[in-house]
Amino acid sequence: MNKKIAIIGGGNLGTAIAEGLIASKFAKPADITITKRNISTLKPYEKKGIRISGSNSEAVKQSGIIILAVKPFQVQEVVEGIRKELSSSHILVSVLTGVTIKDLEEIVKKKMPLFRAMPNTAIAIRESMTCLSSSNATAEQVKYINDLFCT
Repeated sequence: MNKKIAIIGGGNLGTAIAEGLIASKFAKPADITITKRNISTLKPYEKKGIRISGSNSEAVKQSGIIILAVKPFQVQEVVEGIRKELSSSHILVSVLTGVTIKDLEEIVKKKMPLFRAMPNTAIAIRESMTCLSSSNATAEQVKYINDLFCT
C-alpha cells in the first residue's frame, strides 16, 4: 500500500490533519501533499517539508491515501477532476460534513475503498475524537485509517 497522503483542500481542517500526522510522527512531512487553489497561504507548511501543490490530479497520482477536505459543495467538481487518477489501489477518505459514503460512491463511480471521517480541528494537537465509517475496505485498510486518525 502506498502510504503517501494527499490532502485535497488546504483549509483549517486539511492543514490541522497534516499538523497532527506530523506531530504524531505517523507520516513524514515529505510524504504529505496539501493542495489548494491559492497555494501562497500554504507556504508555512512547505517550510516544514510538506509538499504543496495547486494540482489535485498530480497529488493523487503520487499518493495512496487521498483525504478530501474541501467544502461540501465542492466535492462533485473536485472528484470529477481527479476521477481518472483514482483506482482501487487508492484509499479515499472524506472529512466533509453532510456527504455520506453513498454520496461518495455515486460521485466517484468506481469501486474503491471509501472512508468517511468526522474529526475536528483539535486533530492538529492530537486531541480530536473522530468517527469513522467505510465501504469496500479490507481489514488492513480499516486498521490503517483508524490508526491515522488515532495518532
